[in-house]
Amino acid sequence: MNLVKLEFKEIDVNKVCPTVDNFSDGVYARTIFMPKGTIIVGKKHKTRHLNIVISGIARVWMDGVIRDIKAPDILESKEGCRKILYIVEDMYWTTIHPTNETDVGIIEDMIISEEPLEGLENIIKELQCFSI
Repeated sequence: MNLVKLEFKEIDVNKVCPTVDNFSDGVYARTIFMPKGTIIVGKKHKTRHLNIVISGIARVWMDGVIRDIKAPDILESKEGCRKILYIVEDMYWTTIHPTNETDVGIIEDMIISEEPLEGLENIIKELQCFSI
């Protein structure tokens, strides 16, 4: 993730939404904390992976559809998936990726596509108007 908006101001995602990286045999897990009121613009992923929603509530745009996600939940992201989240209640979210690599920079190169997203402002408006 490279962008977080808080009250419509762009801010450093690493300061507002800290992450914790964990590794096990053939598995990389990244957990992120996202505070209420933030909009998270995720990057497009090249691979399928699991998402574990540990706590919180969010309105999520994924694959062109808006849905509510409330913890606890587990969902799969397909190859090519990109998510945009409006955080309704403080949230912890973990992504699980199959890899033997332990260098986060190399992992990001392997799993993230830098494709730009068209229509971001309209998606954000839809998320904010969509009621839970």
